[in-house]
Amino acid sequence: MSRHVLHSMTLACAIISQHAHAQPLKQWSQWRGPHFNGSSDATGLPTTWSKTDNVAWATALPGQGAATPSVAGNQVFVTACAEDGLTLMAVALDRVTGKILWQRPNGPGRDSRQRGYENTFAECSPVADAELDVACFLFGNGRLAGYNFKGDELWARDLIEEFGEFKNDWGYASSPLLYDGRIYVQVLRTGESYLLAVEPKTGETIWRHVREDDARSESEQAYTSPVPFLNGDRKEILILGADCLTAHNPATGTEYWRWSGLNPRKARNYRCITNTLVGNDGFIYVTEPQNNALHALQVKGDEVTEIWTLDRPTPDVMTPLLYKDRLYVSDGRRRRKMVCLNPMTGEHIWESDLDTHTFIRASATAGDGKIYLIDAEGFVVILEAGDECNVVSTIDMASYPCRSNIVIDNNQLLIRTGDSLYCIGKQAENAPQP
Repeated sequence: MSRHVLHSMTLACAIISQHAHAQPLKQWSQWRGPHFNGSSDATGLPTTWSKTDNVAWATALPGQGAATPSVAGNQVFVTACAEDGLTLMAVALDRVTGKILWQRPNGPGRDSRQRGYENTFAECSPVADAELDVACFLFGNGRLAGYNFKGDELWARDLIEEFGEFKNDWGYASSPLLYDGRIYVQVLRTGESYLLAVEPKTGETIWRHVREDDARSESEQAYTSPVPFLNGDRKEILILGADCLTAHNPATGTEYWRWSGLNPRKARNYRCITNTLVGNDGFIYVTEPQNNALHALQVKGDEVTEIWTLDRPTPDVMTPLLYKDRLYVSDGRRRRKMVCLNPMTGEHIWESDLDTHTFIRASATAGDGKIYLIDAEGFVVILEAGDECNVVSTIDMASYPCRSNIVIDNNQLLIRTGDSLYCIGKQAENAPQP
């Protein structure tokens, strides 16, 4: 091989390597982030701040809500229940400055102030896609609406008017999924439950699949959200609740397979809140309600095998976190313990108390070798991810109620407190400019 050819090949490889390195990170455009497991590939994340120090911007929101912010392009989308008149609002903010660009009313919310059980109907996290120029908002009053990034309403539907009341005792709270150019909405309630696929630009129904189950009473209800799963070469949508886990064809809604081990005692009050978590090598992690067992399943085709089980500590609300070949599980409620496990074998690596002020509703997120948690009163705990439990720092945001996940975008954090949205850290690297 000539020196000229060798030099050309080396230069080409270097250019390709630089181009690949410069590719922007996937944005946190839906509830559990770009990998659907609570993790991000971001680096350079902040570990120290206050309400005034190391804050890029802070914006007062129109009201409360549990929706986790969604980031797409140069905008951040979130929902709120306005204190003035309890109107549900779809809100868009400028990603760089935090300025509210627009907010649109979406019908009545509700006054819900019982500590630990708040649900204003602004609970579902929005989804957004900059290339499609659409942000989709779902509310507990049945309103499903799509807006372009300028704030123009593209379409709106009332799912309660179309398909009947959301019969969920604690208020509807399932977030939509945006996957392969379609929006998926699940409604698991007392009565007929269903999975709905919608065209994001028009809101038109692609299909609606009625999900049969033999659960009873409150066990029919779920507050989980759809999750994508790659079963070998086959794409599936996972739905957890009503005593079972089901996998569906994204093109038709048809059920591929079902695992019915979620409620072995057939309890009548086994409503699901903790979401499904997809791992590697066909692993799926599902948790029984009310701090009961976590099941590690492995799926190959239509065959489901239970590999291991964790009895304690397990969550009732928080969704486990998968990050760098470790599974992190926290009860979030009773002892506020966290356990780190080998996700393939269930082997305990460490277990520790989380020194928070109160219970935790928001699920943990991770990036840059760190785990971020926030309790209901805004107390943040940052841990080192890995085989030892080391606390990096703690920060008190002192705000109630904090129920949305901490969002990671580039080298910054978005933290929703009881009344505001904070952008933490220096100017985002590679951030779109206004």
